[in-house]
Amino acid sequence: MGISASQIKVEDIDHLGIVAGIIDEMGLVEQINQLLGCQFIY
Repeated sequence: MGISASQIKVEDIDHLGIVAGIIDEMGLVEQINQLLGCQFIY
């Protein structure tokens, strides 16, 4: 059983992975949540 081309989804994220990694290392999300509060809306 193989995978056809129509079943493959490719996305170009350019530099977003690098930016997300740096933000994670800095703990920026946690700092912002601490300053502003965090509310989850579902």
